[in-house]
Amino acid sequence: MASHSSPHRRSSSASRSAASPESGERRAADLSLLEELHAHLPVGVLVNDADTREILHANPPLPGFAEGDLTSDDVVGSLSQEHEPRLAVSELASLLEEVALTGRPRHLPEFCHDVPGQGPRWWSASSHRIDTDHWGTVVVTLTVELTDQVRARNLLEEREQRQHALQQTISAVAGQNLVSTLQQVADAVVSALPVGVAALRLLDADGKLHLAAAAGLRPAEIRRLTLEPLSEKQVEAMIEGSAGPLVRSLGLRWTEIRWLTVRDDRIGTLTVGARSERRLSEDDLALLDSAAARLSNGLETIERNPRSLRSRSLERARRSAEEDESRHALVDGLRPRELAILRLYGEGLATREIAELLVLSAHTVRTHVRNALRRLGVSSRHEALALLESNAEHHFEI
Repeated sequence: MASHSSPHRRSSSASRSAASPESGERRAADLSLLEELHAHLPVGVLVNDADTREILHANPPLPGFAEGDLTSDDVVGSLSQEHEPRLAVSELASLLEEVALTGRPRHLPEFCHDVPGQGPRWWSASSHRIDTDHWGTVVVTLTVELTDQVRARNLLEEREQRQHALQQTISAVAGQNLVSTLQQVADAVVSALPVGVAALRLLDADGKLHLAAAAGLRPAEIRRLTLEPLSEKQVEAMIEGSAGPLVRSLGLRWTEIRWLTVRDDRIGTLTVGARSERRLSEDDLALLDSAAARLSNGLETIERNPRSLRSRSLERARRSAEEDESRHALVDGLRPRELAILRLYGEGLATREIAELLVLSAHTVRTHVRNALRRLGVSSRHEALALLESNAEHHFEI
């Protein structure tokens, strides 16, 4: 493929269709050159006719624009035909249009392309208008996939937001409704750290630790832990690695416990844990230490007599029972098809398999799931399935 400054096209769509065998061989040679270019560079290559935007060549990674590599024998869409070429991304389509009309190179730092079955992927693209010997004037676009970098950046931003939310929540602890504010702290800890469970206990004057808040636990588990205050000795044993009530009854693979202290006096504990083997990183542990220190300062003036802490702990258990009943009512409000699809996910079926089984499109299956999550007030299928399991156990107990 040669570049020169002639403003006149050396060929057109019509002349290409009537090209001699020799010109077909040359076009194949051009494609081979592009193949070789792509083999040595981590980029995608897209070649469009400058007049019609017809896709002359496309080489992954650029899903959605072509089904695999195009050869010289492939028939592709163009603006002169009934259907539009497969330009699924409006930002890139606008870029190609501008470069084709003005001849000025353009760079698109980042654009998103939703690939069916794979979700959103991000790309960077640079386009140039070039005159070629055998294709005439074309727009050549080089693309680089940025999906991993964008997702990593988004995860980092989300993590920073959750950490900030945790700090803000802890700062508001010294309010009147201690049960409510401590529960917000427990929820924020689970959100900010890669853990499944967080529990806050407060130490009374008799050396008993009462459950004040918990996240990631079922209502029945919260009630059981509320009725079983821990001693300082039991907590020390858990810190040393012995399976205490929290670890043993919840099936946690590990726990991290931090004492809450005010001027070297213990006032409670902050415990986190997970049912997976993944442990906290050094940064996560530092955040846990920081949260425990901030929380200790916020709880410095709270009343910690045994009767008061016991009363607050029982109040938390009563709230869990009310939340349990409310959630079960939400499950009962699901539509039959929504419930059936969630149960099939619970059996391990994939979206494609569920769609085939129920004679639905994959899009319809996902729509039912979104509606179900909205009715249940949860944000993921995992949470919805956990709620269904809890609901089944609740009805079994009744």
